[in-house]
Amino acid sequence: MDWTHYTSALIWGSHSFSRELREELDRLIHEMTKTIKDSKKANMDKIHTAHHTVKRRHSQLNSLIKQAKAEINRNNIHNVLSLYNNINDAIDGYNTNSQDTQIDFQYYKFIAGELRKENLEEMFGKLEAEVKKSNQENPYEYVEPARTCSLKQDHADTEILCQFKACEKGIASICPFKEDRAFLRDNTGKDIKLIKESGKVLRSLTTNTKKSDVAITSEGVVLISCPELFCVKTFSSDGTIRKLILTEDLHPYGIGAHVHFDTDSIVVALVDSWDYNVNSDSKRFLRKYSKEGETIQTIESINKTLTNGNKPLIVSPYKVRLSQYTGDIGVVNWTGPNQGNVLVFGTYGTLKYTYPHKTDVTFEPHDITFDSQNQSVVADAVSQLLHLLSAEGDLLRTIYQCDNTPWSLGYFGRGKLWVGQSDGTVSAIRYKFSKDKR
Repeated sequence: MDWTHYTSALIWGSHSFSRELREELDRLIHEMTKTIKDSKKANMDKIHTAHHTVKRRHSQLNSLIKQAKAEINRNNIHNVLSLYNNINDAIDGYNTNSQDTQIDFQYYKFIAGELRKENLEEMFGKLEAEVKKSNQENPYEYVEPARTCSLKQDHADTEILCQFKACEKGIASICPFKEDRAFLRDNTGKDIKLIKESGKVLRSLTTNTKKSDVAITSEGVVLISCPELFCVKTFSSDGTIRKLILTEDLHPYGIGAHVHFDTDSIVVALVDSWDYNVNSDSKRFLRKYSKEGETIQTIESINKTLTNGNKPLIVSPYKVRLSQYTGDIGVVNWTGPNQGNVLVFGTYGTLKYTYPHKTDVTFEPHDITFDSQNQSVVADAVSQLLHLLSAEGDLLRTIYQCDNTPWSLGYFGRGKLWVGQSDGTVSAIRYKFSKDKR
């Protein structure tokens, strides 16, 4: 017997078996890994869809409750009844999509004989408390609530220059660049586009930064706040991306830049957490930086509490906008779900005014901008109106009403304004100044 040949055949067979075994193991590992990844993705997609649905329902319900309470205050019981079915549908939908956060039906079920103002106030008050208790919403993940259409207002002094579709998503930020073009960011945060008034896209920057805000310097450098990365990045015209400002343990959100007022300076809103709960230990303030990223000034403003304590006046600073004419600093300050105000500071950090002046007014600001007359324009999501304010923060008049929710503003000079809406449409308008000057 040829033992050499037999041994060689045995070794070859052993190697072949080992190779087949390894290949089979590799195949099994690959299939198991793919199955785990696919299962994980399917579960994450399911969780994300359910979470988004619940948040949308919650916002709708909050909006309907506010409308009903406003009608109660006006003694418009008939209008409250017209909202009743919508509220029932919203709560049914909320409970269907969120099995873990059921709302007790006894708070909103009532019969005709109980339609007294005090009963309605108690019912909606309890319902509002129940909804708030069942939801911890991130204020920076905005969900458009359901709104009833208000009567369309006529603004004869405002000229509509043009309208164009800029994107499929809502336009979160507008940064004017030249007379007929601006950088736009939609609410996905995937990229920033330089778009002409004709709707033509001239340039696109990939950012992939959610919950961010955008500003631009006089040199055309785009600034983007990155809350989850604790920094502010710059995007230069040659495509270079770099971190300009590191904010340590604070999340940067709203951001604005001076372009014409003085040498380029940057104001960033910093928060320690993304919620509406503030106390004496909360960190919510503005910080001014040089264009090199060095700290110039920290701007804080506080409120006195009933127990003589202090808490920040700034709650959730969604956006920061700077006047290129006076250096004033405007802050879109969200104070609760679908509720807020605007704070305007002087260039050295002194609080000039808060708008609306009264805290019980239903108002949801989404942007603020300044003109050469030391006036400001504020976009309100509730009424879909643009409010023109005096230098002291008093309402002069409304200048335009959008077809959809106004999410962003960009001022080009001489009363020309771009208005970005929740459906991705941009309206270019020109309004008259208070003294009928262009």
